[in-house]
Amino acid sequence: MKKNWLRTGQDPVVFLTLQNGLTVNLINKPGYKQTVASLTVKFGSLTSTYKDRKGKTKTIPAGTAHFLEHKLFDKPEGDVLIKMADLGADGNAFTSNQVTCYYLATHENLRENIELLLDFVQTPVFSEESVKRERGIIEEEIASYQDDPDSRLYQGMLKTAYPNSQLAKDIAGDAFSLQKISSEVLYDVYHNYYRPDNMVLTVVGDLNQDQLCQWIQSNQQAGVLTKARKISVDFANGRPVQVRQDEEKLNVSLERIAWLGGLEMRPNRCLAEQELLAEFVLELVFGEQTDWYQSCYQEGVLGDDFDFEVSMMPGYAYVMFFSSGPRAEEQEKVIQTRLNLVEQILSEDSTDFSLLKRSLIGEKIQQQDQLTSLALDEDLALYGLSLFDKMNLLNQLEQRDLADYARVTFKRSQLAQFIVKKQDNG
Repeated sequence: MKKNWLRTGQDPVVFLTLQNGLTVNLINKPGYKQTVASLTVKFGSLTSTYKDRKGKTKTIPAGTAHFLEHKLFDKPEGDVLIKMADLGADGNAFTSNQVTCYYLATHENLRENIELLLDFVQTPVFSEESVKRERGIIEEEIASYQDDPDSRLYQGMLKTAYPNSQLAKDIAGDAFSLQKISSEVLYDVYHNYYRPDNMVLTVVGDLNQDQLCQWIQSNQQAGVLTKARKISVDFANGRPVQVRQDEEKLNVSLERIAWLGGLEMRPNRCLAEQELLAEFVLELVFGEQTDWYQSCYQEGVLGDDFDFEVSMMPGYAYVMFFSSGPRAEEQEKVIQTRLNLVEQILSEDSTDFSLLKRSLIGEKIQQQDQLTSLALDEDLALYGLSLFDKMNLLNQLEQRDLADYARVTFKRSQLAQFIVKKQDNG
């Protein structure tokens, strides 16, 4: 077992790599009554193909990662969530583009809950009967958010900008792809990705770290895990944004609009760092504190629901803007014009940089006291980049660093558009 001690502010952090390849992060928060633990698998909806043990490439049906998330809670002896509740823990899970994460929060029975988390995720039991039953449950889940304007807007924008891509597919899949998911497919995919060298366990709370290390090591030695091997993951690479416009009609009172612009990724630089830098750039250029936004708001071009977000992952890097109302053409014009001036805006002297820098660092400091934020941090699981590391990165930044970064990253400035329009009920 490899063991490293680091210090995050006043909180000691232990990073372990067990002999079977499992990465463990133990983050001590003295004085907290609750403990939050997560087991993150580096397998999400973007992984579409893999090579099996014989080197043959196989396709993963859309929705498989999410399906596995559901099925692992379903054991012959009953629902794992009920067992967690009996042990005083509140459990849940989620699937994203890059990971599947299982987690729990508890005030008691820490060893039993940690071992339950490890055991149920690492013990697959799939039958055709249970898979068929789960298929129906997930179909109902998919149907339940088809009438949600925000979900339709977000997914519609991705389909418009990245047609026929893995990103355009819903994380839960669809009725057609779900029919391709069998117990055999689940076992095959599970054994390829649900391996200790592709998992990260994070525990946050007032911990006796040496004792917890012993518990985890004992559990993993006694388990059914085999020797770690290289994981084969195939991501789509460098897909360009399709600058198109599309729309969909839904029963909404006010039309909703999204725009998406592609960003350039820097080779050989951590994606989480790049995303953090891009978020900083966008806050300086489009944030609610800017004169630009205040002017657009006062003139009624943009409302208080104007928002934006950045996403960077293997093969995809983009910024999305969100707004509403009947003035889509005018809104797009002001956003597009502003986006084309990013480099110029960042090259100008401004007090906004220092103020925003302190604000963002303050947010990271506050997140250090949120146990769930620490435990469910995807950047920590994927890249080993903690919230404290991000705070340090922000602290070292100068305005010229952002200008240099934006000069390359924001080259692609043309926007794709998707609108959820009012349905004609006449």
